[in-house]
Amino acid sequence: MLRLALVGAGPVMQRIHLPSLRAMAGVEVLALADINRELGARVAAAFGVARTYGDVTEMLDAERELDGVVVIAGKQWHASACIPVLERGLPVFTEKPLASTLAEGRAMVAAARASGARLMVGYMKRYDPAVREAERRLAGGALGQVRYARVHDWGGNFVAGSQGVGTLQIAEPAPSPPSPPAGASPPPPPPTREQLRRRAFDQWIEVWIHDVNLTQGLFGSVREVLWSHEGSPKLVLARCAGGAEVLLEMGGPQPGGSVWDETVEAFGTTGRLSLTFGPPFLRHAPTELRIQRPGGVEVPHMGYAEAFTEELRSFCHMLLTDGQPSTDGEMALADMEACARFVDAAHPGCQDPL
Repeated sequence: MLRLALVGAGPVMQRIHLPSLRAMAGVEVLALADINRELGARVAAAFGVARTYGDVTEMLDAERELDGVVVIAGKQWHASACIPVLERGLPVFTEKPLASTLAEGRAMVAAARASGARLMVGYMKRYDPAVREAERRLAGGALGQVRYARVHDWGGNFVAGSQGVGTLQIAEPAPSPPSPPAGASPPPPPPTREQLRRRAFDQWIEVWIHDVNLTQGLFGSVREVLWSHEGSPKLVLARCAGGAEVLLEMGGPQPGGSVWDETVEAFGTTGRLSLTFGPPFLRHAPTELRIQRPGGVEVPHMGYAEAFTEELRSFCHMLLTDGQPSTDGEMALADMEACARFVDAAHPGCQDPL
C-alpha cells in the first residue's frame, strides 16, 4: 500500500487529484496540509483523509511512514512546500509550473539533486495517450523531417464538464469588495517596463507553460527565439533542436465561456500531424490525433484514459518501481527558462531577475 500525503486543499485538488487518488487501488492518503487549517479540515472530512495540518514541516514531523507527497497549491507556494520534502529524501509530485521564479525553481532542482529525491512535475498533457502516440510517431519519422509546427492555445471554458466528476467543491466565501475611498483619487501610474516584463513572465508560466512543454517535448528544446510579440495574442517564433521552426499562438481574445480552442499542427516533408484538445477538466473527451500522408488520413485510436489520472498513476508507479519521472524538475526548469527567453525577446533591455 502506497502511503501519500497532500499539500493544498483548493478546487483543483478537490475536483481532480483527490478523486483520482481515491479511485486508485493500493493508494492510501494519510494526511493533508493547507495553510488554511479550516479549509483543509473540511476537505479532509469530505474525502475521508484522517489527519490535517497547517504546515508542511509539521506534517512531515508527524507522518513518518510516507512514500511520497503530492503538492497542488499556487506556484508561489511550490518551493516552500516541496523543498522540505525533498530535503528529507521523499519523492514529490507538484503541479506545473515548477515555481514562481527561476531562482525558486533552481533551488528546488538543487534540493532534489542534493538529496537524490525524485521531483515530478504535473504536465498532464504528456501523459495523454494521443500525445504519447504523437511523440512516438514523430520520433519514428512518420512525417519525414518536420520543418514547421504551430502550437495554438486560445483557451476558453477550461472547467467545462468538471461538475460531472461528482466531487464536492469546498471554497471560501468571496471577500466583499472594498468600499471606494471618499473623494477622487489620482489614477495609478502606468506600469514600468520591468513590471510589464514580470507580468508577461508570470502569464507564460501560469497559463501557457503546458504549451511550451509540449513544444519542447514534441520538437526538441528551444535553441533560438527568432521573434517574440507581447499582446493578445502572444506570439513567438522559435527554432527547436529537431530543426523545426515553431509558432506559438497563445491567449487570444475569447471570453472564458467560449469553446475550448487548443491545437498542435506539425508539417513534415512526407506528411502532417495534428492534435486537437478538449477542455482540460472535461472527462471522457479524448484528444484527437490525425496523421495525413499522400495515401490518406489516419486517426489512431489508443484507447481511453484521463490525462490527469494517468500522470498520478505514473507517479505511483515510479514510487513502486524506484523509477524516474518522465516529466522531472529539470525539464520543468528548462520550460521556465524558455518562457524567460520569450519574454526577454519581447522586452529588450530589462535586467531584473525573473
